[in-house]
Amino acid sequence: MIKRQLSAFLLMAAILIGVIFCLPVGAKESSFPYGDVDGDGDITIIDVALIQRHLAGIRLLDEDAQRRGLVSGGDELTSVDATLIQRYDVKLIDRFPVEENVVTIRFTDNKKWGTVYAYLFNETTGEAPTEMPGILLTDPTVTDEGYNEYSFTADVSKYDRVIFSNGKRQTIEAPVTKASYGFKITDKNTSKYDVDVYTGGSYQAGKIQTVKMDYPGYEEGVQKTVWIYLPDGYDPTDTSKKYSVLYMDDGQVMLGTLPNDDWRCDKTIRSLMYNGEDGIIIVGISSLDGVRDREMRPYIDIDASTIDPDIAAEYPDKTKEELLEMYKEYCDGNTFADFTVNTVIPYVESHYNVNSVRGFTGSSGGGLEAFYIGMEYPEVFDYVGVMSPSLNIYDASAWNKYLDAKDFSGKVPRMYFFCGNKDLTEKELYPYSVEAESWLLDHQYPSDRIRTTTNSDTSHMHKYWGLYLPELLCWGMDL
Repeated sequence: MIKRQLSAFLLMAAILIGVIFCLPVGAKESSFPYGDVDGDGDITIIDVALIQRHLAGIRLLDEDAQRRGLVSGGDELTSVDATLIQRYDVKLIDRFPVEENVVTIRFTDNKKWGTVYAYLFNETTGEAPTEMPGILLTDPTVTDEGYNEYSFTADVSKYDRVIFSNGKRQTIEAPVTKASYGFKITDKNTSKYDVDVYTGGSYQAGKIQTVKMDYPGYEEGVQKTVWIYLPDGYDPTDTSKKYSVLYMDDGQVMLGTLPNDDWRCDKTIRSLMYNGEDGIIIVGISSLDGVRDREMRPYIDIDASTIDPDIAAEYPDKTKEELLEMYKEYCDGNTFADFTVNTVIPYVESHYNVNSVRGFTGSSGGGLEAFYIGMEYPEVFDYVGVMSPSLNIYDASAWNKYLDAKDFSGKVPRMYFFCGNKDLTEKELYPYSVEAESWLLDHQYPSDRIRTTTNSDTSHMHKYWGLYLPELLCWGMDL
């Protein structure tokens, strides 16, 4: 009783003091935690009073202060926000509802800009909490390499992109998700800088196991390599802990195998775990040099009249029908899809502690194969990442004819499409990458199961597909 009376007295006193002396109602920065309305670094009864004054029209809060006060997750301040902060102050609760979607994002100033801004925004709506250049980041810590590391909080349910700048130079935009931890500058990309992801915390890199499997598309004695990444903490004896699985073609580009051009899967998984989500097993299915183009090229029913004239010119003694039969024999993507679903998945699910959530992703020719696998086996996968896909090997009429035979009224995966538009290769792939959504919609694919995103500053490289892997995972699994 005494504690409640004291709290009420302090609340009334704070309101009266604020009215008389006109205490500041906004802070210079907007990187303080939710609930810290006045931005002084502490969550107290004063913050409650400021919301009460705002609601009563006595003294309005600025936009940053209002945003910090939205602890209930709503769009406008209400008495619920004030009540939640008051309950937090007297330790009846230890976090706010909105913080379920709030992550801390870090930026390492490895170019020594000195002044750093973070501009958050929503890719779809364009909504942003501040105007460009964004939030001024302050109070850095120093990394082991001697660079300043800044941090700020982001509500990833509202804002899904970030651009860093020093007021003059800026980075390309990057997705922010529950699988985000930190960004640093890498190479200059024309007038902007690329960013790379990094992670921290106590989670380690995990382990990789390698399995060799016979593949029907290879000569006898030649086997396909399958890499299985197990996140930190995976215990084969603990069958009570189950993990979802992301399957990938071109598995050799999962984890740092190519200098500065791989998917950095381990960093994404560790960041996801740091932010409170479960780890994920990643299964990378290799493609063999010299035959990758065949493995990543599925055959769909096409008319002989659509055979590329350049191919026909190479075989002047062949009819179009004979060329079509040759092409069918060349395409091995159908075999790869069957191998993935009927050989690799059963092996993984019989040897590892996994749950029923499955994803698949690939890029370029592998993105084409990912699209095909999603269409052929919709009941098997929960989400599919189609990254810069080579859908243009068939024209739109062929794809629409292929989709005419599909029934999407049952279980279908979430389809995530991504493509850049900077170099020549991406520009060639871009039209069909963004049109694929309309193909699916025209065939009654559920609109809420499709997401298409692009970035005009990214090229045809694994590091850019890895930059968007966190969003693929979080959107695909609805995290």
